[in-house]
Amino acid sequence: MKAFIATVAVVCLVFGYSLAYASNDNSPDVQEVAFTCANGETLSVRFFTTQGIAALVRHGKTIELQQQLSGSGFIYSNGPNTIRGKGDDLTVEIGRMAPIQCKAKKAK
Repeated sequence: MKAFIATVAVVCLVFGYSLAYASNDNSPDVQEVAFTCANGETLSVRFFTTQGIAALVRHGKTIELQQQLSGSGFIYSNGPNTIRGKGDDLTVEIGRMAPIQCKAKKAK
């Protein structure tokens, strides 16, 4: 019985996670922004405003971040990884690496 309950819990978590990250271009609660960084790399952030989650996509890997309180702009973090932004500016902090400064790409 315990194994069954654990299996159901895992299935629910996976299903919920996949729903949160399902691409829905029509949803006003999901916004994806592409950035160009000072070091030459590009990355994107998908903001799930209703859930208070951001998904940082860098080098083909997705990092989930939770929204944090901010006096101005926005902050999302999971501890070792943080993004901070205001307007078109974004600062990406990955572990102990030097922060990366980025700017939002203009829509064409």
